[in-house]
Amino acid sequence: MERGLFSLKVNVGHFQLTHQIKLAAIILIGAAILGCSPKLDWRTVNTERLGYTALFPEKPKQAERTLPYAGLELQQTLEVAQIDDAIMSVTTITVPSSINTQADALLQQVQNTILQSANAAQTPPIKRPSSYLIAGPARSKGLADDFLFEIQNPSGKRWMRVRWIMRPDGEGGSRIYQQSLLLLAPANAKAFQSELTAEKWDPFFDEFRVQ
Repeated sequence: MERGLFSLKVNVGHFQLTHQIKLAAIILIGAAILGCSPKLDWRTVNTERLGYTALFPEKPKQAERTLPYAGLELQQTLEVAQIDDAIMSVTTITVPSSINTQADALLQQVQNTILQSANAAQTPPIKRPSSYLIAGPARSKGLADDFLFEIQNPSGKRWMRVRWIMRPDGEGGSRIYQQSLLLLAPANAKAFQSELTAEKWDPFFDEFRVQ
């Protein structure tokens, strides 16, 4: 199995979070299940059973897998859409109440696996404060961080913006959400921050709402 993030030959059934995986497997299948779309046409996607609402520029594809962790098979769901060279995805990992005390450790492992893939020599991950919406009439917000960095692999350079959110599921467990934006990096580009934080992506990040 190729280790690159965007290999279409990846075995989507292997979702072990171990140090051998170069990038978090929760986004590996994104490029493999997508078709292309020529325009941004934002629409609300309400994934009630996973506790969130998001805006996508087209109807997202969905995939479900299980994630072996702590002797259990955790549910893992990916919703992903592609517009030209941009891939937007929301991944949800459901942590049951029986191991909810390990949810923070699992989140840290997911974050470390992805951030360690950054090409630190050239573009160390940039951390920016951000927020997300919490369901309710007051449009309350929770605090989060966005990470911006570059990935370099045999398929070419990619820029990534990623945000992690963890919320209780109302049943004693937790849900870990990962919002990701992946862009094909143009040749000789310098200011990747401006591309990853461009206003056109605001609907995807700013209107993400959790229970």
